[in-house]
Amino acid sequence: MGLIADYLPRAKALIGGRQNKRDAARHDLPETRGWNPGVGFAPARYEREMRTLMGRSRDLDENNAWINGGLDRRVEAVMGVDIRLMPQPKHKLLGQDFDWRMGWSQDVQDRHSAWANDVDHRNDVKRELTFGAQMRLAYLSYARDGAAAAQIRDIRRGLRNPTSVLLLEHDRIETPPDSKYKEGLQLRNGIARDANGAVTGYWLRSGNRDDPSPQASMPRWDFVPARGRTGRARMVHVFSPRRVEQDRGISKLAEVMIPAKMLDTVDRAEVHSALKAALLSIFIKAPGGTEDLEAALAPTGQEQSQDLWIEDYINYREDNPLYMDFAQLVQLLPGESVEAPERFSPNKDYPAFLQAVLQKVAAGLGISYPQISQNWADINYSSARALLNELWRSFLQDRHYFTQHFCTPIYAAWLEREIINGDVIMPGGLVNFYRQKTEICMASWIGPGRGSVDPLKEGNAQNLDEAAGRSSTPEHIIERGRDPQEVIAEQAHYERQREEAGLGPPNFNVKSPTDSASSDDTGGEESSEERTEEETAEEQEEVE
Repeated sequence: MGLIADYLPRAKALIGGRQNKRDAARHDLPETRGWNPGVGFAPARYEREMRTLMGRSRDLDENNAWINGGLDRRVEAVMGVDIRLMPQPKHKLLGQDFDWRMGWSQDVQDRHSAWANDVDHRNDVKRELTFGAQMRLAYLSYARDGAAAAQIRDIRRGLRNPTSVLLLEHDRIETPPDSKYKEGLQLRNGIARDANGAVTGYWLRSGNRDDPSPQASMPRWDFVPARGRTGRARMVHVFSPRRVEQDRGISKLAEVMIPAKMLDTVDRAEVHSALKAALLSIFIKAPGGTEDLEAALAPTGQEQSQDLWIEDYINYREDNPLYMDFAQLVQLLPGESVEAPERFSPNKDYPAFLQAVLQKVAAGLGISYPQISQNWADINYSSARALLNELWRSFLQDRHYFTQHFCTPIYAAWLEREIINGDVIMPGGLVNFYRQKTEICMASWIGPGRGSVDPLKEGNAQNLDEAAGRSSTPEHIIERGRDPQEVIAEQAHYERQREEAGLGPPNFNVKSPTDSASSDDTGGEESSEERTEEETAEEQEEVE
């Protein structure tokens, strides 16, 4: 009795502790039994998984139509074909007014556009792509492989600004195998850091590990500093971390690889099933067994071996065909009949199954089910509007993160050269550029437009917001993927041309019949028929 009394407080404490524990931390539930993943160290964990996931993501992009199309939709919405610079220097901190900011920004924007769209592609180290095409390819790598990397070089090819960009596959960043380079707190996965953990540079393999050329079999490792002596970027590397100490990126496809691969397998089985059903359209059913056919084909009064009567049967089928357009007719023996096989489908609910899996894949890619499936049949105005709003926030967030961590450092490196050459004037000179580099290099990037579900309704709503001061015209122009300065300049030029031609200013208050009808339904302006009836009644009263 005394022994039980000694252990009773401890037993109560254990029972009470289990009752107070969160269900997510318990191990006695069916859902959590055997589920004991380790916390893991982010750099080591992602290093082990990176190459496997990268290979699988690239394979899905090359061989899976759903993944390939989904990635393309994501890239089109976030980056488009030509991401454009919009300088936004902090003019007050630079001691300037807003007019200076607008004039300076327009000059820098024009110069950057000329460099970015050079007809000889001298902005590209390989001289293959424009700057916008480079950024599109870099973002595709960022979304598919988990990271994007580029080296900034100075190559003089006739341009005053020698800044050039070399895109790299980020798996070339790796620690040299030499024993003197030991991984630790200041070197891991090819990324060197200082005592505070800030990146100081990258070790680049001279060629890809899977390159079959003889030169790639004897690689070298080069150290590229993250920044030069003045702080100018020499290497940019961007990924979206999910862990605080993570130093390498993981593909956006990681969470949807298994369902995408399963869908690919089921899709192939379904197509093969349909193909077999189309090829095996009919069978000929003989009236009897092999003995009956042997007896029917054997010469009268003679015995025939099995091989001979089968050969005679085949020859008979080949020598007696009947033809008609787009089909072949076979003359049957007496008593033979035709049977069509039933088509067997491995999944009779395949469309619903396809939709469920594609919704999961679309969620992982950050796009909508209609975008990845191209099925817009069940979309109405309300659902399309809600869908567009949700996706637009995701696209803007991803565009801002990628451009600020990848495009803006390249722009700052380009701008430094412009100021050194004297082509762009910096208030206070070059020394002040290094003092106030952040204030002068701040910028946003204009990508594809938001799109419109109902242009008439949305245009009216934008006009109301502008009239009430809740938004500005430049904001709405940027949403359409246009540069406000270009639009205003085009509009001013267009109005001058109209005036010179004697046409007068354009009338922006013209409403469509649909707009008039909608305003009537909402209690707005009276319809022309109602006004006519009232005027007629008033005229009759005056006559009486």
